[in-house]
Amino acid sequence: MASLNTRKITVQITPKMLALLQSPAAAKILDWLTKTPTTVLSVLRLVPTAARYFAILLLVLNAASFPLAWHLRVFSRLFELHVGHLWHRATHFHLGKERKKLALRDWHESFLPIGVHPFRAVWTSTRLVGLDDADFNLHMSNSSYPKTLDSVRFRLALGTFPNLLRCGGWCALAATHFHFIREIPMLTRYEVRTSVGAWDEKWIWTVSRFVKPPSKSSKRANTKSTPSTTSNGVAASLGIPTLKTPATPLEGMSGAETPVDGVGEEEDGALLYTIAVCQLCYKQGRITVPPAVVLASHGFYAAPSSSNASFTPPKQDWNANSRKTNTPPPYWPAVRGISASMRGLAKFYAGGWRDLPEGERFWEQAFDACEAERRERIVPFVGPQEGRESGLRGGLEGVRELA
Repeated sequence: MASLNTRKITVQITPKMLALLQSPAAAKILDWLTKTPTTVLSVLRLVPTAARYFAILLLVLNAASFPLAWHLRVFSRLFELHVGHLWHRATHFHLGKERKKLALRDWHESFLPIGVHPFRAVWTSTRLVGLDDADFNLHMSNSSYPKTLDSVRFRLALGTFPNLLRCGGWCALAATHFHFIREIPMLTRYEVRTSVGAWDEKWIWTVSRFVKPPSKSSKRANTKSTPSTTSNGVAASLGIPTLKTPATPLEGMSGAETPVDGVGEEEDGALLYTIAVCQLCYKQGRITVPPAVVLASHGFYAAPSSSNASFTPPKQDWNANSRKTNTPPPYWPAVRGISASMRGLAKFYAGGWRDLPEGERFWEQAFDACEAERRERIVPFVGPQEGRESGLRGGLEGVRELA
């Protein structure tokens, strides 16, 4: 066995050292050393409690980014409608079969935009810039805008084409364009105002404005805004600025600075933060449904008296969550016959609309009054008639060719 050698160390305390240890200063040091373990233990006992409360506070401030929080935010409106449907059935169970069927039809139609002009409606959603939405500059992060648009688009879908979803259809998102005008500070409450920009045979474009609502004490100007001097007046009327960087003026061919398009306030005095354009198309399975067919079959209608080529009338505020009783369009009995069965409506969207004769194609007469306006409004998105692959869509298509 190996032996362990130990050495004894002898420390000699001199009189000077003894006097130093017996001094008042040494007594204070010894007293502090004896109390330190107790103090340290007390601090260590408090650390878990403080960390626990800090962790709880951190979780509460970031609750909007929890797992399934996005799904709850997006599908909350669907849950509300489902509960409302169950309540309707529970309160109308005593009716006869025919009266119950008519009551259910009226309940579904109460959520449709019947008689609403497609270019005069605005859907508004209120949001708050939470801690999880902000970046290190304490502003709303650019990555949070698409997340907000997810729930806005789904509410818009339930407010504009719910029957397409009921019969198995869906809406595909092809592109999203953002124009960031000014930042949204953290903990700021803002509104997302969405309207229909334009549509063609396949695509429909929606324009969403992120704005700060005007305060009640602010004075709202009654005079109309000065007409825009941009080269595309329709783009200015839609609130779609040209794709320039607002911080630095551009220089023209002559070397002079080119003024940046003035984009600041809305007609009601709201402060404009960001403009987002979404390019969408309607689908029934893998078959594309023309937007005019979907819009007209859900009640959108441009009455001849409401058409105006100058686009100057103020747009009406119309929330998808509210119910409004509007005058049905003249073709509405034909739509009721098609949508009486969801299976029949699915066949109609899947290609049955092509089989209707010319005189019965209600979606053509639904938007005759705004056809000229639609053609003008579509220019910022796809370019003029002679160069359709320009505008927003054509610009990004050209990026594909870049190395």
